[in-house]
Amino acid sequence: MEKFFKKNKLLKIIFITYTFAIFPFGFAKSDYYFMSPGPPYQWNIEIENAQTYEYEGNLYQLTVRRDEANYFVYAWARLNSQIDLYPREVILPDGVTPQELSEISIQNMVTSENVAIAVALNSLDYEIQSEGDGVLVVGLLDDSPVKEKLIKNDLIVSINNELVRSTSEFISKLRTYEIGDIVNIGLIRNEQELTIETKLIEHVEYENEPMVGFLASTPNQQFIFPFEVDIQTGNVGGPSAGMMMALNVYNLLTEDDITNGKKIAGTGTIEIDGSIGPVGGVKQKVIAAKRANAGLILVPIANYEEASVFADDNTQIVAVDSFDNALNVIFDFSSR
Repeated sequence: MEKFFKKNKLLKIIFITYTFAIFPFGFAKSDYYFMSPGPPYQWNIEIENAQTYEYEGNLYQLTVRRDEANYFVYAWARLNSQIDLYPREVILPDGVTPQELSEISIQNMVTSENVAIAVALNSLDYEIQSEGDGVLVVGLLDDSPVKEKLIKNDLIVSINNELVRSTSEFISKLRTYEIGDIVNIGLIRNEQELTIETKLIEHVEYENEPMVGFLASTPNQQFIFPFEVDIQTGNVGGPSAGMMMALNVYNLLTEDDITNGKKIAGTGTIEIDGSIGPVGGVKQKVIAAKRANAGLILVPIANYEEASVFADDNTQIVAVDSFDNALNVIFDFSSR
């Protein structure tokens, strides 16, 4: 190597420059987050004091890997069509740290888990109730129309005078409106009741989905279940697993296997009324499902256009808007 560099002084200069200047720079964080395909999960679910049934097929939850992109990852993402880049402000709202974002993601998973269990049990004729203190504002998007009207730790308690006790209720009610509609939001700030008016905007990630423009959590949300259901989610965060968690719980509690031994995958948030909502990273999730040889992939209606381009003779991709809709699609697929 030493003799080589003696004969090639220019290459030696380039090598030294790269090693001590350019290479370390590559590990510096860019202003982007990356999203790449993650592993499909088959949840390990333990249910106590209730009859459960084993099933031979799969109900995979699809995941993505999302993190801050250094410049090496940024460059690789530009060359790899399976990886998407998002500006930092889209993922990390003003005033929210990466650690806080991680904590919010875990809390959203816990909430999604409980809502999913409630939806599955309600579908099996249990009557599950949920209560919370409202919707806590934990961060505001840069382009949000309420950026100058809401502040961190505001507690939203109503929309157009309809009571909301959780983020799930708030999202369900929000979906009854259209982008551009004007709504009144009731909130509590420093023990004072306030009302603000705002126009609903299009979601930063999902087409035709209305949003206000803030990150939220539900303080003191409680569910009362007739028996214990433990979904071991590991280090997976966010609410996008809701639909598939509900389907897994439902299948464990019913004697007839809804999968009929087939591989089924999906993604979608779920609200307490059973409605299925859009998710991020659907392209990466569908790629992961195809790697797992899933014959049926369920996606929210808002994500169908992006997902449908991956359909082929071996992969059926279907849009669903509710838990009951998802069940019917699975019944139809697994009975063939």
